[in-house]
Amino acid sequence: MSKKTVDVIVIGSGIAGLMTAHLLADHMNVMIITKSNVETSNSSWAQGGMAAAIGPLDNWKKHFADTIEAGGSHHKIDHVEMLVKRAPHIIKMLESMGVLFDKQKDGSLMLGLEGAHQHRRIVHAKGDQTGKVFTNALINALKGRVTIVEQTMVVKLLMDARRVIGVQTKSECIYAKAIVLATGGAGQLYTYTSNVPEATGDGFALAYRAGANLMDMEFVQFHPTLLVQESQTHGLISEAVRGEGAYLIDEKGNKLMDWHPLGDLAPRDVVSRAIESAIKQGEHIYLNYQPIKDFPERFPGLYQRCKQAKVDLEAKLLPVAPGAHFISGGIETDCYGRTSLSGLYAVGEVACTGVHGANRLASNSLLEGLVFAEQVATHIRTNPNPLQTDVGELPFEEMSIPLLPLPTKDEIQKQMTANVSIKRDGHHLQKMKQWLEPSMMQALHVDQLDDRWQLEQKNMLLVAWLMTEAALERTESRGGHFRSDYPHKDDQNWLRVYINHARNQGFIRSDLRPVQV
Repeated sequence: MSKKTVDVIVIGSGIAGLMTAHLLADHMNVMIITKSNVETSNSSWAQGGMAAAIGPLDNWKKHFADTIEAGGSHHKIDHVEMLVKRAPHIIKMLESMGVLFDKQKDGSLMLGLEGAHQHRRIVHAKGDQTGKVFTNALINALKGRVTIVEQTMVVKLLMDARRVIGVQTKSECIYAKAIVLATGGAGQLYTYTSNVPEATGDGFALAYRAGANLMDMEFVQFHPTLLVQESQTHGLISEAVRGEGAYLIDEKGNKLMDWHPLGDLAPRDVVSRAIESAIKQGEHIYLNYQPIKDFPERFPGLYQRCKQAKVDLEAKLLPVAPGAHFISGGIETDCYGRTSLSGLYAVGEVACTGVHGANRLASNSLLEGLVFAEQVATHIRTNPNPLQTDVGELPFEEMSIPLLPLPTKDEIQKQMTANVSIKRDGHHLQKMKQWLEPSMMQALHVDQLDDRWQLEQKNMLLVAWLMTEAALERTESRGGHFRSDYPHKDDQNWLRVYINHARNQGFIRSDLRPVQV
């Protein structure tokens, strides 16, 4: 097996990984490894935009308050403050890279409104194609400055004691001073998802096998409005559509969210549960966009997807269902993206920075990826590790258990959707745990003969186990984690109590309740 050395390896090609690479490229030799192509990521599909408190009646403290409220007061407070304060700076940085944000006729930035925001503060580009615009700008900025390795999957992290010193692919070992996981989420664990097909939880699994701490894996956010036509998902319908006046109705035309003080702009977990309950009662739910007069111009990407899905646009009713969208938990990091393993950083959705709490506020994800990419890049530049390549080629672990056929991706999705979805309870979580148990030893170990699909199966099984165990452990309902057998928040026992999990250490409860929100 061949060997290479670089200064920094970034695994993944979403907004967070690309920005990290961009900020390092003039200082260090950077390699991006992505299992598909550099243009494919959840970031490139992001529609709503990026939150920033820049309106005349808005300020960072209001953005901060909305973030805390949406996330059930489960945050790392200092990280949230940094996030919302840095938003205007990120806008200027992107504009300097050539991003053309949508503007009003007077030249001011056009600001959208989304659920759980008390003010219009969502900047966007080309209507509902913000993620694509950001991604393209970063890819253009990186041309000729970094090495990009496409269609390549990282099999495992290379270790020297407690330090990560490189990665192993199917064909080579690549050593580096720093490794940055920017692999995105795990939406493909569910039948309906807004995520790209590549989002199979690879980064979580890589980190867990290496011994890194993971946190808050129970907090999975389901987007209320995926465009679902004839049981097929055609991407999500941005919350910005409801922000511009669209509203949810049932087949009889009754408004679905009239009961909530925030109406159709209630937090995502609330709206998702309402839609799911209606669907389970046999209803079909639609998003009525009749109030939006310039729908094709304001949401051109969605308009084209509706045409491709053969939705009756004359009726101005879009068929919707909730689906897996974002995981607020992930690999535990500090404010510089450092994980519990020296030499390993995480950024973007795969990281748990604590800024989302139990439920991400709409349009904070692109912001998080960019803010913490800057933090990661700054730390790597100013705190370089020595390059180590003298450990030799690391063998794959031998297993002394019989190899059984692993569940297929479709089977994993069906089981997770049935048992660890929008509404949970102890019975179904235990059922899921028992279903997963026979596969866990195999999922924990990777083999040199594993192809991409087998690696993804193992990664999905391992992440499903972590989500299920964490959901069983948290005996309350908070944010994206709702248990019908514990339907209320339990601040006395669970407020700002975090569930950490690391290989060979099991689950560790980390209590930060003395810090008051």
